[in-house]
Amino acid sequence: MNDDTFASSESGSAVHEPVDLSLDFEAYFLAKQRTFRRYAAEMIGDTSVGDEVAHEVFTYLAHNWAQALAAPDFEQHTWGILAGAVMYRVHWLQREKDLAARLRAARQKLKQMHETLSRIEGGAGLYTALAELPTRQCEAFVLHTSMGYTAEYSAEILGIHPRTVDYHHRRAIAALERLLTARHVLRRTAVVPGPRREGADR
Repeated sequence: MNDDTFASSESGSAVHEPVDLSLDFEAYFLAKQRTFRRYAAEMIGDTSVGDEVAHEVFTYLAHNWAQALAAPDFEQHTWGILAGAVMYRVHWLQREKDLAARLRAARQKLKQMHETLSRIEGGAGLYTALAELPTRQCEAFVLHTSMGYTAEYSAEILGIHPRTVDYHHRRAIAALERLLTARHVLRRTAVVPGPRREGADR
């Protein structure tokens, strides 16, 4: 796909003839359409334009579905199409500076979060557990879960691949479950007395 894939003379919208949709494409659309729309909106800074770009991408994929399925890495192929369409629209709308500013702001929030977590001592809550995670796991969890960003937008903020965000996010959730469960058990052990033996304290 080149930079002209989604270009038109005025709006930057792709123009295609109707196409019969296969069942596997419909399943892919249902699974991914929300993520595509959210990522496009996050990057462009406009929900309605994000919806429009996501629609263009799915239209393109529908007309080139066999090619997408034949790609050596299907997820990488479709991600590249989405990212290319989004960045084309960002450029067409001259929003590069706005996007860069929003990415910097998100990175600054992460920096502040790290500074806050570094000052936490003791306790058994989520923030204490977050402070014990490796940096990438902590960042992936905060961006993807706490801030609600897509893995793709989180990847833009961190400068890594979306799959890497997903990997660190899964590891973070597993680690947090272990840490919080262990602390809950320890706390219960500390505050709940053991069974009294018959005749004790008599």
